Amino acid sequence: MTNPNSNLDLRSLLQATLFGAAGDDALDAACAVARIEQFKVPTLLSAAGEQPSYLRLVVKGHIEVIARNSSGAEFVVGYITAGGWATWLACFMERPPEDDFCSSASATLVALPIADVRALCERFPQIYPVIIRQIGRRMRLLIEWTGQSVLVGPVQRMAKLLHILAREQQVAFGTVKLHISQAQLASQARCSRQTANELIGVLEQKGLVVRGYGSIEIPELNRLAVFADAVGD
Repeated sequence: MTNPNSNLDLRSLLQATLFGAAGDDALDAACAVARIEQFKVPTLLSAAGEQPSYLRLVVKGHIEVIARNSSGAEFVVGYITAGGWATWLACFMERPPEDDFCSSASATLVALPIADVRALCERFPQIYPVIIRQIGRRMRLLIEWTGQSVLVGPVQRMAKLLHILAREQQVAFGTVKLHISQAQLASQARCSRQTANELIGVLEQKGLVVRGYGSIEIPELNRLAVFADAVGD
């Protein structure tokens, strides 16, 4: 649901993005075509097999990337949190995504028509290297999770997932709070909710995480990283 009466300022929301980094002209052009969307309840933004019409920046809440198997069961395969885009690949790939993209409840997004985004990239080509770096960063995290997570035990695998999710929010050290439920973590880790709860409990006993309502706090990200990568733990 688009809210034209929102008190949020488009320019300030886009200032910290690659459009702001490209200069005032690029920022003004992006603001001219952008709109603010606010959703009170989870909402389907684009369906699998359909070419998305908008590139969206997450301001508040998150966007879930949902896959389905042949029997119709749904699996959340990714979360795009505040500061993330859904998605740059959709702007340039001819083949439509094979997953659904859904907003969370109480979500605020900035939406830019994909056709206008392509035109902006042609007009301001300095944007391209930043887009490539952002896509490459997500790909590196995915490869790291896929490769390294199979080499460790269940508790370390959960620690690795939490570490990846924190870095996806562009946090490299210190304290970080992940706004994610244990049910969502279970979906990401491909385990039952009970198993996820047990694994988080072990990490909490070790002082590596603190559970909250719909959140996981990591007091010291480097300690979690060391544990996740340790051999024999």
